[in-house]
Amino acid sequence: MLSSYSACICIPSHPATSWLETPFGAIEIHEEFARKLIERFEFEIETPRNFSQDNTIELQLPFIKYFFKDAALVPIGVPPNMESLQIGKAVAAIASELGIRVKIIGSTDLTHYGHNYGFVSHGTGPEAVDWVRNENDQRVIDAMLEMAPEKVIDEALASQNACCAGAASTTIASAKQLGATRAQRVAYATSYDKRPGGSFVGYVGIVFE
Repeated sequence: MLSSYSACICIPSHPATSWLETPFGAIEIHEEFARKLIERFEFEIETPRNFSQDNTIELQLPFIKYFFKDAALVPIGVPPNMESLQIGKAVAAIASELGIRVKIIGSTDLTHYGHNYGFVSHGTGPEAVDWVRNENDQRVIDAMLEMAPEKVIDEALASQNACCAGAASTTIASAKQLGATRAQRVAYATSYDKRPGGSFVGYVGIVFE
């Protein structure tokens, strides 16, 4: 993992080096793929003693291990800028060079709203929840469904409605390069739905195919 803006490249059934334990066994890094990516872009390599705190990518890892038990990963961090989109395209090119199939997973929460997050532009209560659900989150979701990575970045920076817009936009850029032509929203919810309160976070699941 390279920063708090998280995405990962899931490479089924390829030899790699053990990286992290999950409840379903060790998950591994595909070193050849990672090396080729590092040759093309400058990354800050994290270590067990030198890393940024993060609570996005590690939440995905047990699911990856469960559904793709032999998969290797290349976990990366990508900030919300145009260079990140080039990284996404390079991922597709490297996969082609190596002759391997990959799946791209981008992890981001949506709006963090409430006093806990210093964002109370629309007050509190049900009206604020409706605004987050139907307006603020919806704008960035629409950009994702349009498969418009540049628009995702611009919208998130302007409206604070995706905390890791780099991961989402880079995933879209890579998916398009790999041949994806449509996006499907599979779920949307907020933490308010589970535990109503003055501070809450939005979430969406989108599949590109």
